[in-house]
Amino acid sequence: MPTQVPSASLPPDTRTRILDLAEELLLERGFNAFSYQHLARELGVKPAAIHYHYPSKDDLGTALVTRQLRRLRKWRDLPRVADLPPNQQFEALLAVYDGHLSHDRRVCLFGALAADFRTLPTSMQAELRTFNRELTEWLAQVLAVGRATGTMRFVGSPAAKALQVLTTLAGALQVARVHDETPFQVIVNQVRLELFQP
Repeated sequence: MPTQVPSASLPPDTRTRILDLAEELLLERGFNAFSYQHLARELGVKPAAIHYHYPSKDDLGTALVTRQLRRLRKWRDLPRVADLPPNQQFEALLAVYDGHLSHDRRVCLFGALAADFRTLPTSMQAELRTFNRELTEWLAQVLAVGRATGTMRFVGSPAAKALQVLTTLAGALQVARVHDETPFQVIVNQVRLELFQP
């Protein structure tokens, strides 16, 4: 979901700066590929300052996914998303993934963490499952209403289609990281073609 941008008049507090940098490193390298030393060096603080806010990396990782879950809930309830017809809600979701692509071809949080899932702390795994479940349920509802109103067409259950679409989008970001933006756009256009065919 969209990254929160702090107010230009107020510098972010240390906790927010830690989370922002950790998220950037996670999406760039993966959760297991950065340490508190990396964070401290980039932020110009001592590692103890990071441990003060997040005693362990498990705490930091869980906080990252929890923040993303809050963003998802806030985003889906925004009037500019919630009040749209289903086809436009779907386009709003595609815009989020396109935002990852535009930001130095980043993968999404789920894509970044799925490969390392078995090595993640239990609390982080639980939050990631909750995030994925809530996003999938939201999209399934959008698809169900879209099909009921005739603006979307697909075979099978809305839940199964939601899983397929989200998996496809996460994979499309991975492909774009390896190549360039072209395969991502081809994949997204294919998804649109299948859902919005006349």
